[in-house]
Amino acid sequence: MKHLLPLLFLATAVLGSELTYGFKSPVFTGIGYSSHLLTMQSLAYNRDITIKDKLAAKVAAEEAAAQNTPISQFILNLQARVYSQIAAQVTNQLFKSDATSGAFELPDGAFVNWVVNNGNATLTIFDPVLNTTTTLTIPVSSLVLASPGGV
Repeated sequence: MKHLLPLLFLATAVLGSELTYGFKSPVFTGIGYSSHLLTMQSLAYNRDITIKDKLAAKVAAEEAAAQNTPISQFILNLQARVYSQIAAQVTNQLFKSDATSGAFELPDGAFVNWVVNNGNATLTIFDPVLNTTTTLTIPVSSLVLASPGGV
């Protein structure tokens, strides 16, 4: 037993090695420094984009909430009903037996024009906001509309 104890210390001394210290960060060692900088740049860029997106979403939500008031809903509903009435009146004019032509301008500068010729009604709508013209041709002479009596 006396000889076993020094042998045990000798075995552990043989397994030991010199301790060295090295930095793991590429900032200190210089190894992989360019990829480290790219990673840091990417993280900062993504963080900035996330902050800007959150701010834009917040502003959009505030604008939507400001437009969702009872008075603004009333105005939108009223405009929709007025435009619906105008569309109904234009439709009635197109299907009259003595219809020839008509035109009117909407407050936003849109222009509506219709002409009935040879049994076809041509409806032209100009949108100044999009700078587009829409033309519809409706065969009014071949359409048969039911009368209120069901005949």
